[in-house]
Amino acid sequence: MSARWAATCIAAVVSATPVAARGQGARLRGRVFDSVAAMPLVGARVELVNAADRARIVFSTVSDSLGRYTVDGLAQGHYIAGFLHPMLDSLGLALAQRQLDVTADGEVRLDLAVPAPERIEFALCGRSADTTTTGAILGYVLNAHTLAPTDSAVVIAQWDEITFGHSGVSRQLFTRRASSDADGWFSLCGLPTAASVVLRASSGADTTGGIEIDVPKTHIARRNLYLDHRVGVDSAARDTAASAGTTQPVITGWVRTEDGVPVPGARVSIFGSRVLAVTNDEGAFQLVGIPGGTQTLTSRAIGFLPDERAVDLTDRRIPVIVGLTAIRRFLDTVHVRATRVSVTSAVGFDDRRKLGSGRFFTAREIERLHAREVTDILRHAPTLELLTDNSHNVSIRMRGDREPCTPAIFLDGKQLMNWQLSDLNGIVQPDQIAGLEIYTASMTPAEFRGKQGCGTVVVWTRASQRPAPRG
Repeated sequence: MSARWAATCIAAVVSATPVAARGQGARLRGRVFDSVAAMPLVGARVELVNAADRARIVFSTVSDSLGRYTVDGLAQGHYIAGFLHPMLDSLGLALAQRQLDVTADGEVRLDLAVPAPERIEFALCGRSADTTTTGAILGYVLNAHTLAPTDSAVVIAQWDEITFGHSGVSRQLFTRRASSDADGWFSLCGLPTAASVVLRASSGADTTGGIEIDVPKTHIARRNLYLDHRVGVDSAARDTAASAGTTQPVITGWVRTEDGVPVPGARVSIFGSRVLAVTNDEGAFQLVGIPGGTQTLTSRAIGFLPDERAVDLTDRRIPVIVGLTAIRRFLDTVHVRATRVSVTSAVGFDDRRKLGSGRFFTAREIERLHAREVTDILRHAPTLELLTDNSHNVSIRMRGDREPCTPAIFLDGKQLMNWQLSDLNGIVQPDQIAGLEIYTASMTPAEFRGKQGCGTVVVWTRASQRPAPRG
C-alpha cells in the first residue's frame, strides 16, 4: 500500500455521541475541524450514505463559517459518514468512510476532522521522519493553461544549512526530490521547519521558477505548482507564438503602501527574467512576455523594503496587489546611545580591520570623502567596479581572478537577498554609516559569505548594537 493511500485511511476522525430522544427522528449536529491549520473547516461537504446502499446519498450539507453543520430528520439506521473539501485534495487525502449508528430519535453529535499533522506526516514519511525538526510539503503539479494534472513531474526542494564546528564554519546544500503521480500529486518529506526552502517543479523542458516556502511548526505545508506547458505545441512553435505576442503570459496588478496608497515608479519583475515594468501614478503595472506558471514576483521602490512573493501565472490572469513596507518603519524603531568606537567594536569591525584582510572605511574616512550616497564610497574600493546603464541605474561588480560577479550585501549583519545597489542608496545615508567592509571572495570571513561565492560588502550603521556572529 503506498504512502499516499495509507494517508487516505486517516482522512477523517469521527466521534458520534447520541443524546436524549425527541421523537421526530434524529438531529445530526457537529463541526468539521482542520487540524493542519488548527481552525474550523469552512465549506466542507458532509455526506451520509445508507450502509446497505452506498450508491445513494441520504443527506448532504455544507459546514458554515465556524465549521458547524446540522441535519434534521435522520431516521434510525446504519450510515457511512464523511466529508469532502478541496483542502483534502491538496493534502492528497481521500474521503474517509466511518460507520454511524443511529439507534434512537434525538440529537446525535458527529464531529469530523482532518487528522493531526503528525499523523499525516507519519503516514507519508514513515517512522524515520524526525517529527520535532522536520516536516513535509504536499501539493499538485498542474498545467498552467488547462489546470490538468501533470504526471511524472520532478519536484525539488533545496535549502542551506550552516554548521559551526572545531574546523570552522561550513555551508552545505541539501536537496529533496519527488515525482508527481498520475493525479499530479506529490509529497516531499524530511524538510526543515526552521528554515526556508526553495521549491520548483519541472517536466521535460518546462519548469517553474524557484519559490521560497516555509514549513510551519505544524509540520505540513501545502503548495500547488503550475507549469507553463502547452499540450501538442513544441518549443519552437511556442517561441514563435510568443514572439508574435499571441500566447505570452501576462500579469497585472498594483503596488500599494501598507495604508493602500499607490506607489508610482516602483520596479516590478519576475525573478530571473529581464522584463521590467514601472508602476504608473495609480501604482498599476503590467508584465508581458514573462515565464508562465509558478514564479517569484519582485517589487522594489525607493524608501520601501523589497517584496518577493510567489505568483501563479495561469490563463485565469488574476491581478496581484503588492503591499510595500516603508523603510522608516523597518529601521527607525531602534535608537542607539553609543559612540562610533563602541558600535564598531561591538560588531567586530575593529578586530577584523586589524587583520587587514579587506578594505575598510571608518566613519571618519567616509566623512572626509564628502560622499552623497553609498555608491560614492564604493568607488574608492579598487576591487569593485560600478556600472551605470542608460537609465542611470548603478550596479556593482567584484573584480578578481575569476569572471566578474555581483558581491553579496550585508546590512547590520543581515544579508540583503536580491537587493540592488539603488536599494542600499535609498535606505542608508553616508552620515549614518559607522563602518564599511569590502572583501574579495577568497578573503571573505565565513559569517559573511554569500551563496554566489563572490565577494562581500558589509555596511554597519549607528543602529548596530548586536555583535556579529562568530564561528
